[in-house]
Amino acid sequence: MRLTMDARMMGAGATRGIGRYIEELIRAMTHVAPEHRYTLLVQDPERSTFQGHPSVEHVRADVHWYGLAEQMRLPSIIAQTKPDLVHIPHWNVPVMSRAPRVVTIHDLILLEEPLSANVTTRGPIVASLKRFGYRACLHDALFRSRRVLVPTQFVADQIRRHFPGLATPMDVTGEGMPAVVESTWSDPDQDQPYLLYVGSAYPHKNLDRLLDAWQRLAPSHQTMSLVIAGDLDAFMRRTEARAASMGLPRVRFLGRVTDDELSRLYSKALALVFPSRLEGFGLPPLEALAHGCPVISSDAASMREVLGSDGVIFFQQSDPDGMIRAVETVLRDPVGVRIQARQAVSALRERHDWQKAARRTLAAYEQSVHASR
Repeated sequence: MRLTMDARMMGAGATRGIGRYIEELIRAMTHVAPEHRYTLLVQDPERSTFQGHPSVEHVRADVHWYGLAEQMRLPSIIAQTKPDLVHIPHWNVPVMSRAPRVVTIHDLILLEEPLSANVTTRGPIVASLKRFGYRACLHDALFRSRRVLVPTQFVADQIRRHFPGLATPMDVTGEGMPAVVESTWSDPDQDQPYLLYVGSAYPHKNLDRLLDAWQRLAPSHQTMSLVIAGDLDAFMRRTEARAASMGLPRVRFLGRVTDDELSRLYSKALALVFPSRLEGFGLPPLEALAHGCPVISSDAASMREVLGSDGVIFFQQSDPDGMIRAVETVLRDPVGVRIQARQAVSALRERHDWQKAARRTLAAYEQSVHASR
């Protein structure tokens, strides 16, 4: 089977969640099914992780996502690869392409929370055009793809609720947990203890609530810091400005960090705090747990589905004091909480495995190709 993957977003440095998904999925698929031919559309073939892989070829597609150039140029690039099937790993499908495809829809955040995106930093006319483009691409992705892949049952249910007439088959393919060797786990930093947040500062990530909680926690914990790692875009700058205007002490904004830096942050943190009110999957909590780091998470529906009930301290989004109580639970017994988190890791690794996700994805490919014959 000749499979073409739009891998322009590949790599966590480009778009951390989606980029990680693309890279890990390709790595797992080429491992479990090397007999297929995988053509990757990338911006720069020389920078691809899979350069020289015997099952992989690269086609340059130096086109940025979410723009008119993507819609105009990508269809012809895809057609040149002569695929049996194309996988578009996000909603930004090239609507003029007639190649058979599957699509991954990671979430419906832009429908549920339309103000939670970079487009809201543009002028009103541009923002309106961008929203129209999103809805047009999403509709095409859902109704003209052979199959729709989603990371969780929560996302599948969201799609059915928003698009009750959708007949396209959906597959919950899942994602994976990072493979971190347990012997590399370490204890929290005793000299400079810190709580950690990893991710963007889009409004649905709920960082305002995290800052409000920190305002109440900081005076009682004079040696502890709040560390925030994520792109210093317009939303993160706003969060930084809000922290300054509130006079919050010991808040560090690190900007984008490398994978090695992120591993060290997870390993030494007292806990990862993940206050998001809406997620399709949510990789940072799994990444933290893989490094032996406890997780404090909102009870967003997808988070309970992904993380289960063991080893994670959940707080109710509707409870204004819930996050504070969850943090205090960690601070009262940091050793015990860490032990409980680490005991949950083996079961989570069994549930969230990239090779299992790859096999589910490959099965969806096979069904999509056979449906056209």
